[in-house]
Formats: sequence, structure tokens, C-alpha cells
Amino acid sequence: MGLKRNVYQEPCSGMGGFMSKSPSQLLHLTAHQEQSESPGGFRRFPGHTDSVLRPVSLDSSHEERYTPVSCMQQDGAGGSREIVNGDTTNRKVTVYDIAERANVSAGTVSRVLNDSSLVSGDVRDRVLRIADELGYLKRHIRRHRGRTILNVALFLPGGGSNYVHLFYDTAELIHAVSAGFGEVRANIIALTDGPSVQLFENKKSGTIDACVFGFTTPGDELLRIIDERNIPAVLINRIDPAHNYVVSDHAAGMRKLLRELVRVVPDVRPCYLGFPDIPQVSDLRREGLRHAALELGVPFSAAAMMDLASIRDITPALLGRLLGEGYNAILCFNDVFAVYTYQCALAMGLRVPGDFSLTGFDNSPVRSLVTDSIVSVDLNVPELGFQAGRWLRDTIIEKTRTTLKLHVPGDLIPGTTVGPGTPSRPPGHGDRVACIQGEQT
Repeated sequence: MGLKRNVYQEPCSGMGGFMSKSPSQLLHLTAHQEQSESPGGFRRFPGHTDSVLRPVSLDSSHEERYTPVSCMQQDGAGGSREIVNGDTTNRKVTVYDIAERANVSAGTVSRVLNDSSLVSGDVRDRVLRIADELGYLKRHIRRHRGRTILNVALFLPGGGSNYVHLFYDTAELIHAVSAGFGEVRANIIALTDGPSVQLFENKKSGTIDACVFGFTTPGDELLRIIDERNIPAVLINRIDPAHNYVVSDHAAGMRKLLRELVRVVPDVRPCYLGFPDIPQVSDLRREGLRHAALELGVPFSAAAMMDLASIRDITPALLGRLLGEGYNAILCFNDVFAVYTYQCALAMGLRVPGDFSLTGFDNSPVRSLVTDSIVSVDLNVPELGFQAGRWLRDTIIEKTRTTLKLHVPGDLIPGTTVGPGTPSRPPGHGDRVACIQGEQT
């Protein structure tokens, strides 16, 4: 009687191929994998969870043969297809099917499905349309942190708003966003011409994996491109309910400033100089101040809130009118406004805080331009940038599906511009006192 030999056939990694294993070849396999058996006699090796083997014959030499019922094959773009008994008629759609129908290469299809900018618009549209018609389902594969390099577009305000850059340190923002990605390498592409679609029209720029809008808001066309390509994006210090954002807690910051004024000047009568050109920030700070005044019992009416179109509106006439109406504290929209107010007051012969207390907001580098340290609230740029980078990393690498709607508190920055004093006679409207002219550059 001949030796009994068990031969198993199982799918190999190729296109519907098979390979045979004898018992000796299976020793290593069975040493590490449990063999299970279902009630119907089917056997499955746990190491091949997508392969089902069934017996087809058992001859007199006790030779068992197994043939695959089905197996799953992965394609390069993360899709998959099912092969049944070596036949591909009943299977999932792959990039090869899309490529054949669209008359392009599989590589081109893969680039389109992975949102690469290296494919022209008409080809992209045709591939996406055919993929949709065929019912292609892309698998979301988690990336490896240590081996991933991401291209991150950081949009900054355009040159037409030079004074906006005085709100924060650009280098600090870039470093903070990069730190948020942790061990994932992020190529930060800083764009200083404002939100523009040109980056996505330039094929040499490569694939953009994420977008960050620092202190600026994208236009409708740019948002359309980002949404169509499923590019995760975050707004920094701007609020759009339809998109992800991380902002300074402006209302909480104004409460801290008013509490400091009340602590030092119990009979404080404040007014507010706002900047409606950035309503998403100015409105929050104005409302935060109004609610804080109600909470603390500080007199504060609508007449005490003034919006300025430019820092050039801070004139000797304006300061004289405010002091003449009995205000003894001026809360400014930001440190730029506060520094300009301070310089104008000095030019008028006024004392800060002797004639009035003064506060800013942002703790920006511009505070160092004056002798006295202006009381302010930290914008906390490092935390804003870090939280934006961390959320993008988790969204891209970890495939999380969370939204980002975060308000980051900032610390009160002490200074010497808040304090009690005996106001001198406020200058009249006709006083001709020189004041700094022109925009900050």
C-alpha cells in the first residue's frame, strides 16, 4: 500500500493562481495557525481569513484535495475585488476596471482617487464619473505615522493687510502647526498671498494633503476645490460653522480684561474701540465685553462701543471726546489699536494710566514698540497651531471622523497701563496735536 499524501491547494498572491502544499510544507503553517472546521465540513486557516477551502475528492489513497471557493485580492488604490472559482465576473470593482473604461492607466486612476493634483480636470472628472457608475468603493487604509510625509498648505493673509501680520508671530504659527503633527513629517507650504486656488492649478506642487487657514478665510471657489477633493482643512482664529476651526476664546479674554480693570479701578467706566473689518473676531470680543459688564455690574451701553474702519481713525479729537464723555478706560480691539492709542495720547500730553487706563488683546509682538507694557490677553498662537496640526494628523493618519470646533483660552498678560489716576483736563476738539500718521507696516 502506498504512502498517504495530503495535498492542499490554496490561492497564491497572484491573479487567481494556486499553489500546492504537502504535509511537510504545512508543518510550519499548522504550528502557528489553528485549523478550524465548520459543521458543513469546510475548513479555514485563520491566517487566510479571506480564503475558503472545500474538499472536492477523496480517493483510495486517502488523498484529499481542496480548491478555493473564493478569495479577495487587493489593488494598489486600496480597493478590492472578489474572485469566485477563478472567475472574475462576480467581483468588486478595481482601478483596473475604471482605467479600462476611462482609457487611462491604472496609475492615473490611483492618482485621481487619492486626490493628486497631477491629473487634468477633464480626466479627473471622467475617472470619478466612471468610478461612480461602476460602484467603486475605496478602502480607507490607516497610514503609518513614522513613514508618512504630508504636504500641508498654510494660507496667510495677503499683502493688502500688512498690519494683520502684527497680530501674531508667523514663525511661531508655522512651528506650532508642525509640532501638532508629532512624529509625522509635515512639509508646511506657507502661502502669503491669501487664500488662492493657484496652488491646486500648479501640477508641480504635488498632492496637497491638508489645508490650514491662518487668520484668513477661504473663498467659495477654494472651498469647493477642497470639498471636492476631500482635503481636510482647519481655520485658525476664524469661525465658520460649516467647517473645522480653532479660535481664541475671545469672550473669555474680554472678561479677564474687564475684571482686571474692576480690580484696579473700582469705578471704571470703559469704552471699546472695535474693528469690524474682521467681524468674526470683533463681534465675539464686543459681545464678550458686554456680557462681562452685565455680570460685573459695570455701566456699559451701546454708545460705549465704537467701530473704527482704520487705525487712522484714532485721533486726538476721538480721544478728547471719549475723555470728555467721562470714560476712564479704553479697551482696544487688539494690541495694534492699543499701541496706536497710546502713542496718540503721549503726543497729546496725556498720561497712561494717569488720564485713562488702556488694554489691548493678542499679546502680539507690536507691544514691544512702546515704553509702558500694555495690559493684554495672550492669543495663544502656539496652542491654536498645535491643535490644528494634531486634528489634521489624526484625521489623515488615524482616519478619525471627528469635527473640530475649539475655543482656546488665553492668559491675562499684566502690564502698567491699567491703574487709578487723576485725569488732567481733556484736550478740546480744536487742539492741534501731532499724532502718528499712516498704517503700521
